[in-house]
Amino acid sequence: MSRCVVRSAMSDDPDFVYARLPAYKGYDNEPDRHDSDMRVRAYVGGALTDVQARLGSTLDATSRTHLEQVLLRCIFTDQVFIRNFEHAELSASIIASLVRSDRRLIELADRARAVSAADLPALLDAIDSQFQYRRAPEPVTS
Repeated sequence: MSRCVVRSAMSDDPDFVYARLPAYKGYDNEPDRHDSDMRVRAYVGGALTDVQARLGSTLDATSRTHLEQVLLRCIFTDQVFIRNFEHAELSASIIASLVRSDRRLIELADRARAVSAADLPALLDAIDSQFQYRRAPEPVTS
């Protein structure tokens, strides 16, 4: 990925993402978009799988179901997300927005590694919302 495309003077989002996902390619072209999406989903899914192993027996049925639903978002490509961006010409501000969203997902996954059963529902809601946001992100202006 051409890292200069998504960098701005006020954003360290690309560096943050690259630090956690060194093979991350960004959103400059179709193959890179698929690869980056898969890597971010795998990172989040790995963290949530760890949560499931650590807290599974302590979770109520609603939390277990919610966790499983968010894990499914990590396993399978979001067809709406891919359809919106697969062949599109993306502006630098939309690419920056997608990278910022990836950063937020990674930060949430990092928080998941230490989340309590009581705080898990809110964290799952945040992850789910961030996946939903990726479908139509707001362009980054700074």
